[in-house]
Amino acid sequence: MNAQMKFRKAAKSGLMVSMMLLAACASMDPLQEMQAEPHPLDPLTLNEYTQATAILRSAGYINDASRFTVLELLDPPKRSVQVWQPGEDFNRLAFAVVKQGSQTFEARIDLGSETVLAWTEVEDVQPSLIVEDFINTFRILAEDEEFVAAMAARGYAPDEVACSPMTLGNYNIPRYQGRRLIKTPCYALGEGSRFTRPIEGIFAVVDVEANEVYEFMDYAQIPVADNPAATTVSSNRQALREIGIYQPDGANFSVNGHVIKWDNWSFHYRLEKRSGLVVSDVHYQDGDNQRSILYQGAVSELFVPYMDPDTMWYSRTFLDAGEYGFGASGTPLSPGTDCPLTSLFLDADIPDDFGNAFTIPNAICIFERNTGDPAWRHFEFDSGFEGRPAVELVVRMGATIGNYDYFIDWVFTQDGRIKPRIGASGYDGYKGVLTQSMSDATAQADSAFGTLVAPGLIGVNHDHFFSFRLDVDIDGINNSLSLDRLVPRDIAGPRTAWVIESEIAQSEAEAKINYNPARPAIWRVMNPNQSGPVDHAPGYLLRPLNSIAYTLLDPEDPAHQRAAFTQHQLWVTPYAADERYAAGNYVNQGDFGMGLPAWTAEDRAIENTDIVLWYSAGFHHAPRVEDFPIMPFAWHEFELMPYNFFSRNPALDISPQWRGN
Repeated sequence: MNAQMKFRKAAKSGLMVSMMLLAACASMDPLQEMQAEPHPLDPLTLNEYTQATAILRSAGYINDASRFTVLELLDPPKRSVQVWQPGEDFNRLAFAVVKQGSQTFEARIDLGSETVLAWTEVEDVQPSLIVEDFINTFRILAEDEEFVAAMAARGYAPDEVACSPMTLGNYNIPRYQGRRLIKTPCYALGEGSRFTRPIEGIFAVVDVEANEVYEFMDYAQIPVADNPAATTVSSNRQALREIGIYQPDGANFSVNGHVIKWDNWSFHYRLEKRSGLVVSDVHYQDGDNQRSILYQGAVSELFVPYMDPDTMWYSRTFLDAGEYGFGASGTPLSPGTDCPLTSLFLDADIPDDFGNAFTIPNAICIFERNTGDPAWRHFEFDSGFEGRPAVELVVRMGATIGNYDYFIDWVFTQDGRIKPRIGASGYDGYKGVLTQSMSDATAQADSAFGTLVAPGLIGVNHDHFFSFRLDVDIDGINNSLSLDRLVPRDIAGPRTAWVIESEIAQSEAEAKINYNPARPAIWRVMNPNQSGPVDHAPGYLLRPLNSIAYTLLDPEDPAHQRAAFTQHQLWVTPYAADERYAAGNYVNQGDFGMGLPAWTAEDRAIENTDIVLWYSAGFHHAPRVEDFPIMPFAWHEFELMPYNFFSRNPALDISPQWRGN
């Protein structure tokens, strides 16, 4: 078998393994039978995907060469959803981004009337990657004699190598402009993950539209690290006795179509190809009143810049949601490991390159957990103890993007909080080096931008920034942002004190906020049109908790400019249906300053209007030896917490006893 055939076979076998995994997980039965009552925000169904592509084909807009980077529900007008009642009819529109050769088109499709409402070319953009880009990259490399020869010079046949197609970004390099390019570092196959065996000093830049290796560089031969990197190890560590969540009387939540109800909460969920898990129409039942809190919340973008300026590494500054798709990278969740065995597992349908739908089995899990902490408690010496256990509902998805595995949780508590959580595991970005020990003469230079985690391997320093789009509707559409600053004040007597000084942000410029622990402030969304408890304006706080990180990139760095949403921890904009992604719609090799910087340049009014919060949750990752070969899970979270919203502690009426069937 020649080298090219082996290379193709290796790539194909990887796809087959993924398909087998999906098929195995598809056999898992859900824990409860669900009704399917339609909702205006439901994702497209299998039939609607087929219908949308058929409408475009019948109208003459697409053919066999067309590829879809986006095909999804076009959200109906917000106000129409808010007045809709279950059982009422509603219209369905679809939105598509179609790649037609080197051209890109946006389409709006009316599924009810089966008509194309708009077909518009978008010039000078590169839409997100599609599976065909990966397949073409493998094929082009397999047919490139220089690349195959360079691998052979290192002692590797093509079937002993795996390459990772990576986006190139935009670095103002003229020769790269106007081309659809993918940069391909490669790894030696062997024991454990390929990510622990990088083949450093060689890469190709592939033009997937011109079907060629556009640029090839072979600038160093560094021995491939040979470390025991298997994740299954022998050990005398004693297994623990089983610990699990036990619900003998069944779950306390219900799922009706895509609407979930639990305790006093109700909300809608769906999985989108780009944003992943989206929660919408979030309400809390407060006595006889169903009160609105969040119209829609989702990951808007994910920015992961690595800090090494090396020729091979400088372009590793990924906008994962817009370049790869957070939902498109969704993976099946494993019962008993990823989620408790008591979970309800839900499949999700997303579009493929051809506009057809495929199913990710077990893409989402829903479960309750007793946290082991009290929701509230107090002890009196004369009357004794009283308290209630804290129970919460978790809705989770997982995605694997390259070497990283992410979880996104939406957590709902009985005291009225919503807690988005980010979990990260997988493999660090490992760079192959000559250094085997920190005692080596090469250690200081090799570890300048990372940590030596094993002989011959540097875990490169990097960041993770998640932009969350939070369309808040606190007791109605029109809200304001109050910046409640904690200000020291001199007072008469032996002490000092601090007071709260509140200021309502009038415009977008006033709501570009950086967290400053030296000058603390409370970020409060409130409804000035409603009278809450003791005549407070009802509100919710955005509390950063352990999710604060500041970008350390220079403002002139192209990586910073293409992910400029990281300039501030908080942005606030007036609601606009087409403003959904913090770095803009087309981030793959995209222009600088798109998204939030461009929108907020208008400095629009945000007082007492329909506003959207954009929160940048972030964390710096300085790798450590304990990350090798695979990282322990790290969690970061923030929360929306009621503030003068309820008339008393909303967890006060939690029952002290469990309810049986």
